[in-house]
Amino acid sequence: MRHNHGYRKLNKTASHRKAMLRNMVTSLFDKERITTTTAKAKEARRVAERMITFAKKGDLASRRHVAKTVQNPKVLQKLFDDIGPRFESRPGGYTRVLKLGERKGDNAETSILELVGEKDKPRGKKKKPMKKYHKVDIPGDPVEAANKAAKEAEEKAAAEAKAAAEAEKKAEEEAAAAAEAEAAEAGSEETAEGDAAEGEPSAEDGEEKK
Repeated sequence: MRHNHGYRKLNKTASHRKAMLRNMVTSLFDKERITTTTAKAKEARRVAERMITFAKKGDLASRRHVAKTVQNPKVLQKLFDDIGPRFESRPGGYTRVLKLGERKGDNAETSILELVGEKDKPRGKKKKPMKKYHKVDIPGDPVEAANKAAKEAEEKAAAEAKAAAEAEKKAEEEAAAAAEAEAAEAGSEETAEGDAAEGEPSAEDGEEKK
């Protein structure tokens, strides 16, 4: 099981390691760049990131907490007045570790630990390209297609039957109207003939007058 691997011990006692990291972080905030081994730089970076986060808050409790680590008053003042406001809009990643290579003598891997600049943008997430798939025409359900075709045929037949019924009804109405018109004309002609016959004198009436 992974126990006691939360940090690098750096082959030092606890008190020696804490004192060394305090001095390294103080020098980092003072000079804004230090050169050390890669293991020490990574451990000092953890402490420096926390101190900058407290400096961004800027309250009295944060200042007293940071003063336990940064024990130089001038550096403490610089941290809260300059470095903290500098990273106000940055959510993290205030420092960077640049590897230099192996050191002569003990062949230790060395690095530069420095504060990032104001113009340096935080590293964004890498966008993975989306996979492109060939478009495949998936045939539909044959039963559903047959039901849909039958439904469309029924709707079409119903629409045709409705149109035929309306046309037949219209033709019947036109025929009835024509028949009524003819009947009205015939009745008017009979009335006119009857009126004309009543207006002419008969032969018997003429003889009686004589």
